[in-house]
Amino acid sequence: MWEFASGAPPARWTAVDSPVPDTYHDVAATSQGPCAVATGGAVVARATGGTWGVVVEDGPSARGETLRAVDATSDGERVWFVGANGALGWYDLPTGRRVDRSEPRGITDGFGALAVEGERGSEKLLVADGSGHVFPAEVSGRTLDWGPTTVPSGDTAVTALAAADGVGFAVDSNAAVYRTTGTDGWERIGVEGAGNSLYAVAASPDCLLVGGGNGRVYGGPPDGSAWTPHTLGDFTVRTLAAGGSAADDSTADPPSLAAGTGGSLYARGGAGWRRERWDGSKTIRGVASGDPTVAVGSNGLILERTAASESNRASGASESN
Repeated sequence: MWEFASGAPPARWTAVDSPVPDTYHDVAATSQGPCAVATGGAVVARATGGTWGVVVEDGPSARGETLRAVDATSDGERVWFVGANGALGWYDLPTGRRVDRSEPRGITDGFGALAVEGERGSEKLLVADGSGHVFPAEVSGRTLDWGPTTVPSGDTAVTALAAADGVGFAVDSNAAVYRTTGTDGWERIGVEGAGNSLYAVAASPDCLLVGGGNGRVYGGPPDGSAWTPHTLGDFTVRTLAAGGSAADDSTADPPSLAAGTGGSLYARGGAGWRRERWDGSKTIRGVASGDPTVAVGSNGLILERTAASESNRASGASESN
């Protein structure tokens, strides 16, 4: 049966006041709302009343390193962040305490990707540098134990990491997707014939999404047994969010998201991927589904998603070019 767009308007995204003017590189959903990381080491979060504020001013070690990635534990009670010069640390939401674990094993290379799985105090981490190395670690209370370094893609940089249901995923600039578990090594699971670099990966228990150059997003089951390609537009996909757990992620609530250069922002619904409306063209570097769903990017950009029904009442709405 053919399925066409219903004509219902997309949700409305609205820019909100940012507590810092710096570029945001990533955002994650937590138990208390979204949390983003920026150039200069700032970690910012959204308060219950809707305002955004700074929770960490200058990174885990107070040296102002740019933070490139952020992820939260499964219970949303702890936020991890990584970045330049081996920056690594966490922020505990219940206590408001920042903990510095920078330069693990003396590593001072920049970390550009991060995935966290498990509840606060017993979580597992995957951290990647710019030389193809992935560093696994397990947390026991406040102790961080590092496992053997792995190299899933040779010396090609791992551009993004994700984790769901005890399984880790990695993508690289050679259009490769890798999968690992706590007991198995890395296995390449796609994407054959992709022909474009991959810069983003997102996972839920039932859905895996990867994306990159030429506006391409590939979706399928987490085992990589089948891939469905989608061409969203003439832009580079820099960030993805997998929707709620659903065998068919087109019906997930919240929906899957894809965004990147030129302000391009897409959500997946029952009629497929559809461009979302907002008045701007700044590069979007991070998206997170939650309450609210948010997108962050260049020059202090923070967008919040308004339900489609409320979008109908907004005036002067227009899509970015």
